[in-house]
Amino acid sequence: MQAQKPAQRVKARRRGPRLRQDIRVFVRLFPWGIALIMGSGLLVTAWFFQRDFSRVGSLPEPLTYVQALLSVIKILQLDYDLPVPSALDPYFALLPLIGLPLFLLFGVNVFRVIRVFFVRQERGPAWQAALAATAHHHILICGMGRVGYRLAQQLLGLGFDVVGINDASSPLVETLLDAGMPVLIGDVRNEGVLCQAGVTRATTVVVCTNHDLVNIEAALRVRDLNPQARIVLRLFEDEIAETLSATFPVAAIISRSALAAVAFAHAALGLEIVETFQLGERQCVLTWLPVKEGSPLVGRRVGAFCDALDVAAVLHRVGNGLPREPESEAVLQAGDALLIFAEEGQLAPLLACGEVAASRRPIAVCGLGHTGYRVVLRLLDLGQPVMALDFEPGRLAQRLIERGVRVTFGDLRQPAVLAAAGVGEAGALVVCSEDDVLNLEVVLRAREVNPGLRTVLRIFEEGLGAQLQQAFGIDAVYSTSAIASPAFLSAVLQFNVAQLVTVDGGDFYLTRLTVKPESALVGSTPAQLTAVEGVTVALHARGDRVTVPPAADVILQGGDELVVLASQPQLRWLSRERRR
Repeated sequence: MQAQKPAQRVKARRRGPRLRQDIRVFVRLFPWGIALIMGSGLLVTAWFFQRDFSRVGSLPEPLTYVQALLSVIKILQLDYDLPVPSALDPYFALLPLIGLPLFLLFGVNVFRVIRVFFVRQERGPAWQAALAATAHHHILICGMGRVGYRLAQQLLGLGFDVVGINDASSPLVETLLDAGMPVLIGDVRNEGVLCQAGVTRATTVVVCTNHDLVNIEAALRVRDLNPQARIVLRLFEDEIAETLSATFPVAAIISRSALAAVAFAHAALGLEIVETFQLGERQCVLTWLPVKEGSPLVGRRVGAFCDALDVAAVLHRVGNGLPREPESEAVLQAGDALLIFAEEGQLAPLLACGEVAASRRPIAVCGLGHTGYRVVLRLLDLGQPVMALDFEPGRLAQRLIERGVRVTFGDLRQPAVLAAAGVGEAGALVVCSEDDVLNLEVVLRAREVNPGLRTVLRIFEEGLGAQLQQAFGIDAVYSTSAIASPAFLSAVLQFNVAQLVTVDGGDFYLTRLTVKPESALVGSTPAQLTAVEGVTVALHARGDRVTVPPAADVILQGGDELVVLASQPQLRWLSRERRR
């Protein structure tokens, strides 16, 4: 059976709640004020009409209140057929004059509300504002760019109420609107817009626009409006982040480019980084390690290899088969691959394994935005020679020049420019500008200059990335927002944080959890948890001591932290066991 796509799963899961949400918004938008004025006026007018008609009327029996009410309605319809004394002429003149415009206004408003209720494409700012007003204890995301969009999708998939703010409409915003998520268009720094989005009722606010100063100003405004809210802030400048974290109470400050740089830099060297995240002061990674023909790994046992490098094997893929939980005594063969969990400092020994040995040929980095700049710095930290290329000079390029990095400017889509920059002698090329089409074109032109070049491509659409990788033989394709969004998700959820990792079509969750003193996990061991199908314990932390892989017989205590790779059913089981 073909697995549902994430977007399909989210829509299916939220269909019932969305209907209840739409009904709440319909009730909120219904013109109750006009209806109350009309209803009250109709009842009061009927009472006066009954009194006056009974005093001057010529009917053999007095007019009842119900008859008077029906008479007033008929007068409004210009369809009254009872004999009426001339003393009641004011009713026939004034009622249609005042009542008909009110009825028309009421009808137009009711029609508009009914129309937008059934025709989702007609829903505008008023509907989004009303929809946001129904949210309580929700998560507010300020900035619906690539990071905000992916974070919103993940939170919606986990069943959270999410409200977004963006400065303009976009295809990403439209996709979220179609999924039933309220997104307000406005300035994230504007107090009125924040209040419309329910900032005072939000439990967590994520500020993740592309501009540091905008993010800081928005965060300060959020703190003034809701001192109890947890604030997750996106920043690029490390110096600002350090100063701000010391003086301003935020739950987390995250740099998308810093997280993505780890994946891009190591991909250029031959390692496929699946996931990067912080564990205290430690930067940890989840990476695929291929076993190639002639590699020293061929013939080694999985357990012995992991013990030698102090890493954890999370999954073992035999040939072209599906990944499975590794067996310690399994013997590695050419064509196998191991999904390795390790601290970043352990990646250098992994690079020495087989054909992924680090080359001393320079690595070319094209596109010196936030991501490209940090990729260059990461490669320099790894001791790799680097050449940088960009279309035109910029602030970050100047910083690299000051550090002694060779930087070339020009139209990188021209093979002559790439050749003059030295791409023909490079061992790998990382292309990471903000333009997906431009990145692909640079990769193709660079292949003309250097056919044996290892290529790493930045792209937003992960599905398209996999197709491009297969069609053009690109060695690695990454999305910076996809790499960074799990870190934002971790900061939002605080505990039992699940990071989705797709491994050959199977969905696993890289989960960090704290063992509570009252949890059912207390007294068990990592070996007992790993024995459960669909669960692999990759890390155990107690105090300042982190063990990778964890000792199989250590007894779990309250306050211990675990990093676990679990299937979705086992993730729910772990969550229940943790709370019990």
